[in-house]
Amino acid sequence: MAQIAIISSRECELSDQTSLRRFVCCDETAPEYALDVQRYIRDIKIKKTPVGIHRMVLYSEAYAGVFGFCEYGYDEAAGLESGYAISFIATAQRMRGRHLGRFLLDCVLRWMANDAAVSGRNPYVMTQIDRRNDVSVSLFRDLGFENEGQDLHDPEYDIWSKEFKPRATNLLQLYFPMIVDD
Repeated sequence: MAQIAIISSRECELSDQTSLRRFVCCDETAPEYALDVQRYIRDIKIKKTPVGIHRMVLYSEAYAGVFGFCEYGYDEAAGLESGYAISFIATAQRMRGRHLGRFLLDCVLRWMANDAAVSGRNPYVMTQIDRRNDVSVSLFRDLGFENEGQDLHDPEYDIWSKEFKPRATNLLQLYFPMIVDD
């Protein structure tokens, strides 16, 4: 039976550890790049999160589990000029086609804009995308990222980047209604 649930975003917490271990963003027949993301998320040890790394999840109080996950951050040792990077983003397989990736990425970009305004960090973000991953290419392109071309250190991937405007805000969490199947 379908019900309306409020989907929210927040920084990943220790209480999410079990949900991340069970996170399914693809099945066993998925391309290797998708399986790599799923393996990474399942292997995360939240207690051992390095300085400068942040993880955001989408969830609902009414349902167990995590609906979306994104890891992003900055290199603390590189200083404020280094900008930001998005390492991983994925939505739960059972929630595909509902634009959760777009909501999640938008929320992460809002967090970065606020952090850049507060910290003075370079308002630039980059990520790597396997060029065969049409869904990710569309998602990042639709949110203003540009393809800088092949990553010379990892030739299977292209570098996608975006400059953004720093903007201080306290509207860092996302809340929206969605129909969820039991």
